Amino acid sequence: MMNKGCCFRLAAWLALSGLPGAGMAEMLPAEEVLLPAPSACRSDRAAVAHLPLRLAVYAPEKDVPVVEALLNVLNAQGVLSGLSITRDKASADAVCSVEGTPSGTGEGYEARLKRDVEGRGILHLKAAAPQGLFYAWQSMVQILSANRTGEGFSVPVFSLRDDPRFEWRGLMLDVSRHFFTMAEVKRMVDTMSLFKLNRLHLHLTDGPGWRLEIKKYPLLTSMSAWRVPLADGEWNWQEVKLAIQEHDPEATYGGFYTQEQMKEIIDYARSRQVTVVPEIDLPGHSYAAMHAYGDLICDGVDFPVEGKKGRDAVCMGRPETLRFVKDVVDELKAVFPPGSPIHLGHDEVSAEAWKKCRYCQNRLKNLREKDLKALGRDFLQQIADYVRKDGYDAIVWDEAGELEADKHILVMAWRGNGFAAAAARKGHPVILAPCSHFYFDYYQSAASTEPKAVGGLIPLKQVYGYELPELSPEEAARVRGLQANIWTEYLYNMGLVEYMAWPRALALSERAWSDCDPRDYKSFRSRASRALKILEKLAVKYRPMDEED
Repeated sequence: MMNKGCCFRLAAWLALSGLPGAGMAEMLPAEEVLLPAPSACRSDRAAVAHLPLRLAVYAPEKDVPVVEALLNVLNAQGVLSGLSITRDKASADAVCSVEGTPSGTGEGYEARLKRDVEGRGILHLKAAAPQGLFYAWQSMVQILSANRTGEGFSVPVFSLRDDPRFEWRGLMLDVSRHFFTMAEVKRMVDTMSLFKLNRLHLHLTDGPGWRLEIKKYPLLTSMSAWRVPLADGEWNWQEVKLAIQEHDPEATYGGFYTQEQMKEIIDYARSRQVTVVPEIDLPGHSYAAMHAYGDLICDGVDFPVEGKKGRDAVCMGRPETLRFVKDVVDELKAVFPPGSPIHLGHDEVSAEAWKKCRYCQNRLKNLREKDLKALGRDFLQQIADYVRKDGYDAIVWDEAGELEADKHILVMAWRGNGFAAAAARKGHPVILAPCSHFYFDYYQSAASTEPKAVGGLIPLKQVYGYELPELSPEEAARVRGLQANIWTEYLYNMGLVEYMAWPRALALSERAWSDCDPRDYKSFRSRASRALKILEKLAVKYRPMDEED
């Protein structure tokens, strides 16, 4: 009779040999691992290929610089390591190439794992553009990690093809209410790129703080980037006290990114196929700018008191306002490369201060208008036109989509599908970011153990179940993608941000990349549990899934 130890060793040998039978259940096929799910994937459980822990990667000479840079990023990520270029194709464990003509976003790719007669595996990765090859490797990171053995990787052979559903797959981080360091922002970029999220929207300005150096207006960062500390975990906008002078000894909380630091973040993100999207929130939510430069304040406003009671919109009639905004845009263009989107805010704008301001009323007369909305529309149109010079895109929140401004302006719809549909019907490109599904500062469950949040309830299953608005084919073609927003009133450190983001950002990733049935939640949940193990390896905080998720 064979003893238990011998049985165990035989089963292990059978599993590693790739023979059908014992141990096959432990080898996970690609379609049971990948998140977001690929467009098409087929695996053969009966044919298991073996790869070493340290992969030698071959690329044609023309592609070597691209592949070397990619491998450097992968090695730095810390999930796989020991990836290196080889010039010997015959001995390579992976063969990469950039060939063909890019279509769509250029993010599509093909991947195959072949097995020779001895069970040795060779990965073949092909894309028409470097970004596609990057995503092919991110998929390999997941597949290999799920099939790691003591001495390498044992993976069922597979063939897959993949293309994204949407070009815009974003997360917004509010760095105004609470500031996050360069290292923390880079950490967020790393985790996003693992799951094919590709837009990091930084909410750089708001009432509680201005976070980007503007050299022509130094008080924005010497004063308005700093405030008297609030208690951790508490938030009361009425009690926020920005620095009343440069180097105010009481205003010790805050920070900002110098332009050189922001360039470093942009380059770091670009190497991981993430575009950084700056937001300068105007004309409302402008308390921090008005605090530093009084020429932006409407005539008759009792500032700062009324600035915290809704009258935080910059003056629409003073020439200093337009000059200020254009100067800020000029410096954004000096930092962010052409093609970058620039977000101009335009959410929750109160026109109260404009009613009695002599500058605003004079401007309204010059426009031959009576409705105060005309001030916002005129202001937006001028700034959007200025932004679009030199190849930049202008984005606004959906309130501005109601101003009948230029149809080239992208509308980010946060108030729901109805507002998104209205903007699409008017001809605007639309990014879907509804607070009903994609506000990750809302609670994840009703449990009393959840950290304090701003309110609301958006559990993981609700994120995954998001359905697009009903649109005609022509209108649907204007949908650029999906984005989740993380406002940080109560999220005063990166651990809390990560806890609120993951695993909900995994659901966002799949809905934005894959055209999956949102009702097939069981498959997503199974793959998400494996994806969380990768985050755990990188010491990224996340909310564990429980039976209710």
